[in-house]
Amino acid sequence: MTAETAIRVQSLSCRLGDRTVLEDVSFEVAVGEFVSIIGPNGAGKSTLIKCLNGVLRDWHGHVELGGLDVRLATPRQIARRAAYVPQFRSGPASFRVGEFLMLSRYARQGPFSAPGQADLTAVDRALALTDTTLLRDRSLETLSGGESQKVYIAAALAQESPILLLDEPVTFLDPRYQHEVNRLLKRLNREEALTVVSISHDINSAVLSSHRVLGLKAGRVVFLDRTEVLMQPAQLAAIFDTEFLFVSHPDSGQALVVPRH
Repeated sequence: MTAETAIRVQSLSCRLGDRTVLEDVSFEVAVGEFVSIIGPNGAGKSTLIKCLNGVLRDWHGHVELGGLDVRLATPRQIARRAAYVPQFRSGPASFRVGEFLMLSRYARQGPFSAPGQADLTAVDRALALTDTTLLRDRSLETLSGGESQKVYIAAALAQESPILLLDEPVTFLDPRYQHEVNRLLKRLNREEALTVVSISHDINSAVLSSHRVLGLKAGRVVFLDRTEVLMQPAQLAAIFDTEFLFVSHPDSGQALVVPRH
C-alpha cells in the first residue's frame, strides 16, 4: 500500500443474517479524493461504509484505512483515521452543540482526561469550518434538520481524522441545506485536503461533487470511474434498471439527469 492511498478494500464480502449484502468488493481511494457511492436501494451502500469504519466486523476480506488493518484495529485507532457521519442522527439530545463536539475528541484524549487546549482549538475550528459557531450553546434537540447535519459534520471534523465517511448526508434536507452541505463537503475536500467517501441517492449531486463514482448493485461493484464516464445512458441504465433523460447544467454545461417517465 502506497502513502497516496487512503482506503484499500480487497475481496470484501459481508452477510447479514442469511443474506449476502456485499460480495467480492475491491477498490482503492486516493488521499484527497472525493468518491461518491451510488446504487439502488438494497445495493449494500450503507453496509459498505459500516465495514470501512469498523461498525460491522463480521465480514471476509481486507480493509485498510491509511495503512491500518480495520479488522485488527480498536475503535479509537479507527477514529483517528476516519470520521463517520451516519444517515440517522441519534446523539444525546440534551447536550449542547459544543459539548457534543467535545465528545468526538475521545480518540485524541487519554482515559479520564479533561479537555486540553488542543481539544478546545479543534472544536472551535470545526465550528468555524461548518459555519456553526453561533450554535455552540444550543441544545441538539432544538436544531433543525439542516443545522443538525452541519453539527454532525462539525463533530466529525473535530476528530481531526484525514478521512470523512458519510451515509447520505443530504437525505431529508430541504434544498437550501442540501446545497449548503454539498458545498461544504466540496470545500472540505478541496481546501482541507480531506478524503471524502459519501453515499448519495442523488446522481446529479454525486457528479457535481466527486472526482470518481463507485456504483454498487446487488452487493457488487459494477462501476468505478470518473464522473464523465458515468454519465452515459447505457451505464446509468445498467446500474439502476431505469432510463434517464440528459440535460446540461445552465452554467457549467455538465451533463445532468432526470428519470424518464
